Amino acid sequence: MELFSFDYEGKRFALVGSHFTGAEQLLVDGRTVSSARNFSKSGAHEFSLPDIGALRLEFQIDTQQKLVNYTLYRGREAVLQASSPLSIGQSETPTVAADANRTNPMTGHTVSVLGIAFKLLKSVNVVKVVLAGSALAAWSILFSWQFALVLIGVLVFHEYGHLRAMQKCGLKTKGMYLIPFVGGMAIGEKASSHWHEVYISMMGPVFGLFMSIAFYILFLVTGSHFVGLVASISALINLFNLLPVYPLDGGHVVKSLAMSSKSRWAFMLLLAMSAACFGIALAFDFHFLSFFIVLGALDLLASRSQFAAHPQTPLDRNGMLYCTLWYLAVVAIFIAIIVLMAGTQVPGTEIATAILRS
Repeated sequence: MELFSFDYEGKRFALVGSHFTGAEQLLVDGRTVSSARNFSKSGAHEFSLPDIGALRLEFQIDTQQKLVNYTLYRGREAVLQASSPLSIGQSETPTVAADANRTNPMTGHTVSVLGIAFKLLKSVNVVKVVLAGSALAAWSILFSWQFALVLIGVLVFHEYGHLRAMQKCGLKTKGMYLIPFVGGMAIGEKASSHWHEVYISMMGPVFGLFMSIAFYILFLVTGSHFVGLVASISALINLFNLLPVYPLDGGHVVKSLAMSSKSRWAFMLLLAMSAACFGIALAFDFHFLSFFIVLGALDLLASRSQFAAHPQTPLDRNGMLYCTLWYLAVVAIFIAIIVLMAGTQVPGTEIATAILRS
């Protein structure tokens, strides 16, 4: 991504770099004149141009103010000294099924090395197969290989929904990964608007909803234990991902709604809806769900101060209303399906209802 750029002597200077690999390049009129490996917030590049001579560029990044202070030296003389806004490009973040995508930024050489390792792993397709095999083995140890296959199938279909939504929004995707003992992760570019954020987050559970309904109907027709297990586990996993807690899908939806609301009353309305959902969950003895609703409300309150400076395009009033109703409707349908399947003794629903009431 481009960090900053400027013009000097009729030439265009641009510094580009990667947070993951630390690779940094100085371009002059699109041609690389200097490169380095740099993980710090400051740096320097020495180079020479045929019609100008020896030059040295020094820069310091102020992440608090999102500014870059830079000085260009010609020999020992400072010929240009200025500040410019830090250019923020599209960064790759995960949307997860026990997600992931979306963590607080960390600094330091250790984190940089981990970032490099993760980037290298993502570039090797065989790692996807290794992770999938590890996930199958891990969940087979915890449960059974049949249950592990069901779980992987549910996660893959859920993550496929996220990937399709990213593509629909015009974002580049890197594929999906299964993480042993954790869940799944869809990798792609960061959404530029809160609508895209909500859409991408919701489409994983929506795909899961179609899967749950289809397999439930198939169970009613066939009476197959395996088919019923797919339906019940799909409903449970996707409902879990709709909990209003970061980094789950529901957490992304609720936070996008709250960040789009510049009004204190809109923010209070979201809190009131959280309280209403909490009351409904208690009424049905869904104590597990109640616990996470409380965590989501606390996370919402703790992040209120960050909303004004958030770079993504906010939702308008109609968009907020539509997304809120969409989110609540999908949550309600999943709860209704679990209750309905429990009433018809679909295999696996005893797990879902036991967890919800735990």
